[in-house]
Amino acid sequence: MGTRTWVGLALIMNLWTAHLGVAADWSLVPSVTQKSEFNSNVNLAFTNPTSAYIFSLAPTADFNYNTEITQLQGHLGLNGQHYLRKGNLDHIDQNYQINAKYQATPQVNLSLNTSYIVDTTLLEELLASGLVIGSSPRTSILANPGMMYNITERLSNTINYNFNRVLYQAPQFTDYTTHQMGLTFNYLLSNERTTLTNNNVARETLYPGGNTYKTLGIYLGANHKFTENWEFDLLGGLNINKSDFDTQVEDISQFPFFTTVVQKRVKHTKGTPYFKVSTTHRWTNLNLTAGFSRDQTPSAYGYVLNFTRIYASVGYTFTERLTGTLGGSFSLSSQASQANNQDYNYSTVAAALAYKITEKLSVTPGYRYSRYDDVTGGRSAQAHSAYLMLSYNYPIHYQQ
Repeated sequence: MGTRTWVGLALIMNLWTAHLGVAADWSLVPSVTQKSEFNSNVNLAFTNPTSAYIFSLAPTADFNYNTEITQLQGHLGLNGQHYLRKGNLDHIDQNYQINAKYQATPQVNLSLNTSYIVDTTLLEELLASGLVIGSSPRTSILANPGMMYNITERLSNTINYNFNRVLYQAPQFTDYTTHQMGLTFNYLLSNERTTLTNNNVARETLYPGGNTYKTLGIYLGANHKFTENWEFDLLGGLNINKSDFDTQVEDISQFPFFTTVVQKRVKHTKGTPYFKVSTTHRWTNLNLTAGFSRDQTPSAYGYVLNFTRIYASVGYTFTERLTGTLGGSFSLSSQASQANNQDYNYSTVAAALAYKITEKLSVTPGYRYSRYDDVTGGRSAQAHSAYLMLSYNYPIHYQQ
């Protein structure tokens, strides 16, 4: 159902752009990537880790359509994964995305971002919540319409709505739906380098059984461009959280004769801090990106998490053909609302070299180390991954 809906939306948007009688510039970049990988612990299991050789083939196509008032971007991708000697883990991932912008008037800009993603990789859930869910297929459906209004030359406001539905195939994980409304004000100071920001968010996460988590977020911050190659973002504030959920508690009313475990409805209201800090600096051959964030995010375990993450990466251009990247991150995940807190840490370090054999063909060897800690249970898991990737793309460009 999700795929049919997404394809129908793509056809409607393409027909809409095709009837715009203005000069257009469009490009299509089909590509194919083949990756051979060895992973020492494919599920980041605490006990009995499973190693595997993984062969994957990923055909994709990216397209762009631009006019003076319209921007349309799309991505179509498949990724077939074959686990040698572990055929039960084989899967074909899907990734479809459409992003559109339309300038309705000189003051009003409309936008729409949509995606339909089916994957089994650890990375998607780890990036979203810092939790490990193994190789269970995960489906994510996203729709994000928005409107920006330029009140004055320096002041603008944006209103948007975000819908996200996440489904898990494995019965031990819990599906959820998130609705979020956002209202943002941006003001450009007279120095033309600093933009002040006020961001207000109302979010509701729905789980089966009537379990709900509601958040009201109020944030203030700024973006400052020190130079053309160096900028800094800071946003901070407060999340006011209200949760309503079922949990198991021990009934000791008949103690010392016996105790029982019963279901109880629990309601919590509390505030938690929100931070998002990032910086980007570019030199002639070197670029640096680093950041820190703390927010709340839904998870497959049926509850919302406080999710804190710090990351940094550097890229270096050795020659016109050879580039290298080195990066790492560390995240902390803990339950935001329940009494029996669960705490998890995840850290990773990755390095890669990319060499352009020709303008269209490149080869990339890489390595990644991952460590996952169940702090509450006192357990740890780690994985080493080494891979070799070949990529070929064939850009097509057209102007009318």
